[in-house]
Amino acid sequence: MGSSFPQCSSLTYQLPTVLVTHLSAFHSVHHLPISSDNPDLSSIGFLNKARSIKVHGDPWIVFTEKHYKGKFECLKPGNYNSIPAIEKNISSVRCVNGGLYSYKITVYEHIHYGGRAVTLTEAADTLKSYDFDNMISSHKVAHGAWILYNKEYYNGNQMVAVAGDEIPNYLPLGWNDKVSSLKPVEPYESSE
Repeated sequence: MGSSFPQCSSLTYQLPTVLVTHLSAFHSVHHLPISSDNPDLSSIGFLNKARSIKVHGDPWIVFTEKHYKGKFECLKPGNYNSIPAIEKNISSVRCVNGGLYSYKITVYEHIHYGGRAVTLTEAADTLKSYDFDNMISSHKVAHGAWILYNKEYYNGNQMVAVAGDEIPNYLPLGWNDKVSSLKPVEPYESSE
């Protein structure tokens, strides 16, 4: 897909083993350190099993669907003994390399970073003021994490992008010429 996903500090899940799930007489807990983005937790045997999370270093975004889709929550470093909104529903994880201290995304009119470009460091509830509404075909994220929406005022379908992402072509993602608003992901933010 032409994306680069840098390695990050670790995210540790506390999970019940398969035996705990099937035989409640056993109370063992399994910890799995994850130190890089993972688009499909079934590849490591932890799809939809997380009951608590411990985050070290940079923030992480956890998603309810594979390939960084679905509902999400952004978690800063700390211990999360309870994650009720997403408990046993986490399917993929992304690290926000460098944290959420500054935000910068450059969006491009054409694929492969061609055409006009706009660099944003703050939210844009509509891209009409930039004369860029429904015209974005690629992007590069320098800092922070961003939510891109296919409707104005942060409505509609969402795509989450994090620092280090370089997406040269929205066509395979089904997002070509569809972005109408975007905003930085704030600490502890979750999708509705």
